[in-house]
Amino acid sequence: MALPRLQDVTFSDADARKIQDKLKELYEAVRRVDEPTFELGDADPYRLQQLTQAAIISQVNADIDQTGKGQLLYYAGEETIEHLGYLWGRRGLRLEASSALTTIRYTLSTPLPTVVTIPAGSRITPNGTLMFATTRLLEIPIGDTYGDVEAQCETSGEIGNGFEPGTIRFIVDLPSFTPTAENITLSGGGADREGLEAYRERVWILPESFSVAGPDGAYEFWARTANPGIMDVKAWMPDLDLESFGEFLTPWGITDAGGFYEALYSYFRTSGTGPGNVNVAVLMRGGELPTQDVLKQVYEILDDRRVRPLTDFVHIKEAEAVDYEIDLSYWVWRSDMVYSLNHEAAVEEAVKEFNEWQMGGLGRDINPSQLKKRIQNTGIKRSVIREPHFEHLERWQIGHCTGVNLIFEGTEDD
Repeated sequence: MALPRLQDVTFSDADARKIQDKLKELYEAVRRVDEPTFELGDADPYRLQQLTQAAIISQVNADIDQTGKGQLLYYAGEETIEHLGYLWGRRGLRLEASSALTTIRYTLSTPLPTVVTIPAGSRITPNGTLMFATTRLLEIPIGDTYGDVEAQCETSGEIGNGFEPGTIRFIVDLPSFTPTAENITLSGGGADREGLEAYRERVWILPESFSVAGPDGAYEFWARTANPGIMDVKAWMPDLDLESFGEFLTPWGITDAGGFYEALYSYFRTSGTGPGNVNVAVLMRGGELPTQDVLKQVYEILDDRRVRPLTDFVHIKEAEAVDYEIDLSYWVWRSDMVYSLNHEAAVEEAVKEFNEWQMGGLGRDINPSQLKKRIQNTGIKRSVIREPHFEHLERWQIGHCTGVNLIFEGTEDD
């Protein structure tokens, strides 16, 4: 989500030249009371003194301007923005760094006649350095050979992300028996402290969170609080599947009011469509798709009775990557041929910027016009884009570039 642009505001003018001119104007006006033709020379000691004064005043005015802007969410920087969030209470606090999560499966070589317990905090590692610790006590019932438990990286940040299933498998805290263990989900959800712009966006939509009526803004705010690595959130009520709903109601008949109501409530709850249902999709920094553990974090936040209206059924929808390729040709002006290498680098950078824009938010259509605009702004003569074609994306989808083919076709005259 991008915040709307506002007109710039200035609390105090820090332009040193304007201050110099104003000091000279005032000084000359005072002297001309007795000397009507007086003009202050550039090398006059008084003028040199004014220049020094103007430099000091300019710095003071700059501090005043920054102080004023620091009290506005639109301008607030690292030193002041947390104080603006603090005014909203606990929900306005900045999110600290989070640790990566995964699910560990402990497996026994044979069923045991007693319940097997693995204490909370038991550690397992992928490389002997980075440690993951279980978050709760795991009990493997009598007769079972395995049990699953969540584990959290002991080092916060992105360092614990991206370990494929089966790679976190070396047991550090070995219990009295000898099980094997490995992660069965991709580790993810580790993120650095909430970024300045992400925090600014969350504070901006924070007033939505006070509503108990279930607006999309409230769901999107609370979903963002689940993990500091979340970059974008979309919440919406899915359309009712009228065709299947009609087929579902056929056996009931209109006269069975009680049965009709029961069926209606059950259908809305289980179908995930229509009134009462809320879909929520999230996107991580850099356009990354969230792991199952992050989705679980989001669901636990939104399922809280203080967040979710009692009549809502919340569904966390997995974000979906829609692949596209970039295939284009471009020509430069013949008079610019000497700068062709510069144009090549500029076109590559424009393509990179387009891909970053495309991955910067959920539901952003794959739009070659955005690519065309960025390519033309590099100063080339013209371009022909063969791929991608325009494609409308749903709220939970995000464009993902799978390949780039840039062809320099040479030069052309005007």
